[in-house]
Amino acid sequence: MTRVAFLGTPSVAVPVLERLASLQPIHAVFCNPDRPQGRGRHLEAPPIKHSAQTLGLQVHQPESWKLPETREAWTALDIDLAIVVAYGHILPRWMLDGCPLGVWNLHFSLLPRWRGASPVNHAILAGDSETGVSLMRITPGLDAGPVLAATHCPIQETDTTEGLLNRLALDAAELLAEWLPALIAGSAQPKPQEDALATFAPKLDRGMARIDFSQPALEVHRQVRALQPWPGVECGAGESLLKIATVGALRPDPEPPGTLAWDRGGAWLTLGDGHALEVLRLQRPGKPVQLALQALQPWGIQGRRLLATE
Repeated sequence: MTRVAFLGTPSVAVPVLERLASLQPIHAVFCNPDRPQGRGRHLEAPPIKHSAQTLGLQVHQPESWKLPETREAWTALDIDLAIVVAYGHILPRWMLDGCPLGVWNLHFSLLPRWRGASPVNHAILAGDSETGVSLMRITPGLDAGPVLAATHCPIQETDTTEGLLNRLALDAAELLAEWLPALIAGSAQPKPQEDALATFAPKLDRGMARIDFSQPALEVHRQVRALQPWPGVECGAGESLLKIATVGALRPDPEPPGTLAWDRGGAWLTLGDGHALEVLRLQRPGKPVQLALQALQPWGIQGRRLLATE
């Protein structure tokens, strides 16, 4: 019997694990260690651990693949085939070479576009019309291995990273189901990527959250949709700090860039190209995310504020 392992951590990996478990015995699941979460900093298990335990699967949570005990644990499992989805670790060469049928990653982009840690975020930021899932054999390079197959998914103007990831997770589960027999048989023949076409999706950071009011409204629209829930998008400062959680339509607007105007008809933020962005949901300091007009009530039921100066 082929000995299969699954490596993944966040919720987007769960559909693939569940689909794999319905098709093939899984001998081990690897995910990140439990981490402190929330204001209470209580230890919380990653979603994949919860799913694996529900399925009755053995779970391993190594802190690092550089530790000798991690290598010992992996070697003892005698794994033939490994499936990876958003695991969050760089896997060592000895591990890649030790799987006779390969280590295969379901990467959420159309490789070679958006190699790296945050492909869906960067696809939305760049205004891509589509993305997808690539089934790739992992090699030592960053998402540079040969690709066996891919699915395509259009990016709508209302898509957020979270919503798009949820759709891609389901696509990834079906893509693996389609190609699992070939992976187990050792008959898969992936094709090399065109390295000259590669683009990169580095990790997100808090510096990406700040709105540049000189940018076109459409660019900021994409920024909000791409950077939820973290690092989010914000403007203003101090008590005037606003985090923009959800946006809607665009319209021409003569106000200076950085002007937030609101009344019973809605809230609009003017940007640098003479267009305003409809703000649907906001978060103020110390408050939960609220409907924009509700969040702005402390400033009056209607008003105008130049956030570019705050």
